[in-house]
Amino acid sequence: MRAITEMELREMYKKSEFTSFTLPEGCRLTPAAAQFLSERRIKVVNGPEPVRKTFPGEKTAVVKENNSSERSNSSKPEHMTHIRGNNLVLKNHPRIRLRGKLDSFEALLITSIIQVEASGYLGLGRDLRELLDYVRRILAAEVKGETLPAIEFNGWSQEEIRQRSHNPQKYFGVSHLFPDPEQGAVVAQMNYLRTQVREVELAAIDAFCKSSGDVEREDIIQALNRLSSLLYVLTIQLISGHYRVGC
Repeated sequence: MRAITEMELREMYKKSEFTSFTLPEGCRLTPAAAQFLSERRIKVVNGPEPVRKTFPGEKTAVVKENNSSERSNSSKPEHMTHIRGNNLVLKNHPRIRLRGKLDSFEALLITSIIQVEASGYLGLGRDLRELLDYVRRILAAEVKGETLPAIEFNGWSQEEIRQRSHNPQKYFGVSHLFPDPEQGAVVAQMNYLRTQVREVELAAIDAFCKSSGDVEREDIIQALNRLSSLLYVLTIQLISGHYRVGC
């Protein structure tokens, strides 16, 4: 008996919301799928559905029969997860590891924004919120298989971001930084963010750089590299006095 998963229902609901669902003969709902329908008050009709009048605004969803290869992926073991659609992989798959790293970095960035703004650096907080939006776009682009636009910040191109991170004296009048406790908690937190996005970049290389030498998703790898450079630039700006308490 084929199991209809929550993931399938979510994909269908995302494409077109429905108010009733026809369960094909020989199929069953997983507990998570049944909960998904129940939470949205979606009526379940055992198929084949009898011919009846459809009321205005009512939409019915019907699951199409999958081929044999899809059936083999319909029940998800606990040690596996969906990488895209019904395609199941082990939870330690490199791309799943990358998604976990991105998720962790997003959580760290949110925590850092709260700490930075609580310290009075509201301008730095606003800039970090802009980076937070881009981190979410990176994750969405990887999950959906979409092309990731180049990062845009303060009107700087990716090359201009790189140049500023390599030549802080030229652009900001400050030498390269060497982490030190005397620089204070906010600078230390910014440096920690930079190191952690480097860890995400390494996870991306594991996921997309093949032993054959082929590289997938250069857009994501480059975006993560520029993101770490940009965090370094923001830290330089903090040290140089660009960001001030209260503004």
